[in-house]
Amino acid sequence: MPQATDDQAGRAATALPLAAPRRRGRALAVFLSALAVLVATVGLAGPARAYEWNVLCTGYDACATAGYSNSGYKDHSSTSYWSQSTGHNCTNYVAYRLVTNGLPNKRPAQLSGNAYNWGTAFASQTDDAPAVGSVAWWGQSFSSTGHIAYVEKVVSADQILVSEDNWGGDFRWRSVTRSGGLWPAGFIHLKDMGPKVAAPASYPTYRPVAPTRIVDTRSSLGATGPLAAGSDTSILVSGKAGLPRTAIGAVVVNVTVVRPQAEGYLLAYPSGTSPAASSTVNFDPGAVVANQAVVGVGSDGRIRIKVSQATDVLVDVVGWYPSFGNLTTTTPTRILDTRYGQGAPAGRLQPGSRIDLTVTGSSVVPASGVDSVLLNVTAARPTKDGNLAVWPTGAAEPNSSSLNFSSGSSISGLVVAKVGSNGRVSIRTSAATDVIADVVGWYPSGADYLGLTPARLLDTRNGTGVAASGPVAAGGVVRLQVTGRGGVPSTGVKAVVLTLVVTGPQQPGHLIAYPSGSSRPTTSNLNFVAGQTIANTAVVTPSSDGYVDIYVYQSTQVVADVQGYLAS
Repeated sequence: MPQATDDQAGRAATALPLAAPRRRGRALAVFLSALAVLVATVGLAGPARAYEWNVLCTGYDACATAGYSNSGYKDHSSTSYWSQSTGHNCTNYVAYRLVTNGLPNKRPAQLSGNAYNWGTAFASQTDDAPAVGSVAWWGQSFSSTGHIAYVEKVVSADQILVSEDNWGGDFRWRSVTRSGGLWPAGFIHLKDMGPKVAAPASYPTYRPVAPTRIVDTRSSLGATGPLAAGSDTSILVSGKAGLPRTAIGAVVVNVTVVRPQAEGYLLAYPSGTSPAASSTVNFDPGAVVANQAVVGVGSDGRIRIKVSQATDVLVDVVGWYPSFGNLTTTTPTRILDTRYGQGAPAGRLQPGSRIDLTVTGSSVVPASGVDSVLLNVTAARPTKDGNLAVWPTGAAEPNSSSLNFSSGSSISGLVVAKVGSNGRVSIRTSAATDVIADVVGWYPSGADYLGLTPARLLDTRNGTGVAASGPVAAGGVVRLQVTGRGGVPSTGVKAVVLTLVVTGPQQPGHLIAYPSGSSRPTTSNLNFVAGQTIANTAVVTPSSDGYVDIYVYQSTQVVADVQGYLAS
């Protein structure tokens, strides 16, 4: 049974600007040999290129000529180390290097033959900080058997040099950068020969992408629908919509339910985990409802979508977080449910009243060092139309809403809430309703996300943020300044997190938020029906001068509140 495939080697070649599409056999060998000669001739041993998987040399002899050692493996490749297959094989090569460094030549009991197992087998010794002598591990990003390499040099927190030997391929050295998209899923520390070098906590990690639809069950894009009641569907996100094929920690998606057959809910959660007693979107029969979600990505590069009732589903990707980043995602975990007295006394929250909810110190959020938490907040069975506001406990109550709801309908929304005094956030309602809150992630202090007390940037009803009050016309665009306002700085902003609200539309329609001056995406942030007041969270990249454009398909009043921003 092969221990690792050479798929990684082939993909390395395709990342180079001059490479043709990958082909196996002689053509690939000729190309790689030519590349090795080129490397030796032009001296690629110097600073690494900006692109990912930069092959520095290929082959024992060519690498030696270029100054890249195989540390004697050429003469010992016929010997099995840690009971791995001999010859060109990533696991046997790495085991040889570890044995050479001083570990016994006896395979650890928890380790299987295939490379995909290594990171999970040594979970307590695996993190995102490279060190010379550590094992770079890619899990199953490129093949079912996985891949590993030996870290030869840590150039910086953002760049490493590795050596590897590939099943069915050849020995090589490569340079890998964090920003290139193929950074290892983790580094295994079994016999380090140098100190760890980790990115600082403030390392900017959010990666916005052009909003891209990856699932539309109406047209069988990504999945065929309608999804059946009770179904649980696997959705591939890695390699889609401009996302890399590995080391994705979480994906930011807009999930839309289209014309469900009955009242129910949808849950988006990480592949490889068990679905929680939670919901991402709540819906009524025949409705079109959207909610933004931050979902952890499984080791197989997938998320899962579970629906309680038959419905069509859309999934639009708007951004992602690397697995080495400073956002920690969790399986959705309920910390508040007033229906059953969890996190607060049982009973509906009454109009004008509030809950000070403790969010830190739980099983999924640490007791200290937390800037903000990601909550999926649900208003369940409200008695009247109204709204919920969420803000850091101890700060002044904002004149803004985090979630808008209609009488009798349950609705959910993502809230990125800054943590206030004693690790709490405050929740206020304008109408009687049960309130549910599920933690889906958190940002540490010093991260590139900075939570704010929500502040209103736009309200077309009274002219806030626009030249004149009044509904935005059908097909109209509001150009809204988001930097230098509401606590957002004037410069150094990668994205803003907004609560977008429409109220009083005359016809069914949708809203799209995007960088000012850029092409309008074909995906929507918010869908609405006539007379509805509805909100959704959006992570939007501003233009270079600090503006976002908000487009509405049908005439409506529009409100926008800022929750926080991501520093560049």
